Amino acid sequence: MTNAAKSRTKRRKRLTPEEEADIRLGALFGEAQKFCADVGLHENLIHEIYNAENDWTFILKIDALLEIATKELIKSGLKLKILNRFVGAQELADFVESLPMNGKTSLLTLLKASGCPSEDSGFVEAVRRVRNAYAHNIRLADLTLIELIKQRPDKPHIIKNISGIKTYDEADLIAHYEKDGNFFRFCILDATMRILLYAYHIALK
Repeated sequence: MTNAAKSRTKRRKRLTPEEEADIRLGALFGEAQKFCADVGLHENLIHEIYNAENDWTFILKIDALLEIATKELIKSGLKLKILNRFVGAQELADFVESLPMNGKTSLLTLLKASGCPSEDSGFVEAVRRVRNAYAHNIRLADLTLIELIKQRPDKPHIIKNISGIKTYDEADLIAHYEKDGNFFRFCILDATMRILLYAYHIALK
């Protein structure tokens, strides 16, 4: 190694964990914006969702965004190629658009069958559970996300799949989410943007 190269190596600053996190978040946000643009959504949507006036609005919009991404991933995987020609692409796309999110013949079933990582399909499924709780009972609209989850019999399942944290004490994590609801939103948005990144690169790019 030349003296000049050694000098450059010494001068190269080692990134702090916070700086690495900022770079990762910036990259995820950029890819999420590209996904939104490609499916006809405006580029500021991610910011708007994060800053939603309440958790009811936040989770319904997150779920809607995840549903679009899920459909794009599945439609991409269902294309049939024969002699360099895609066969029935539009018919398969129409079929996917008509599928429900849950059930034996559903988007989630196809997403899991397509090889989607379990942590991502589990996240999509957990968000849909919370979305359904909000959407099917208007009396819950004023509850915060964590208060709604605490009332549910499947609370451990939802916390595990929606938090994106591998090792945690449930009571401590819930207490943290109660104290800082924006952190909970950030965790959910981070996982959502990761799925949008997959959808953009696998299905749209």
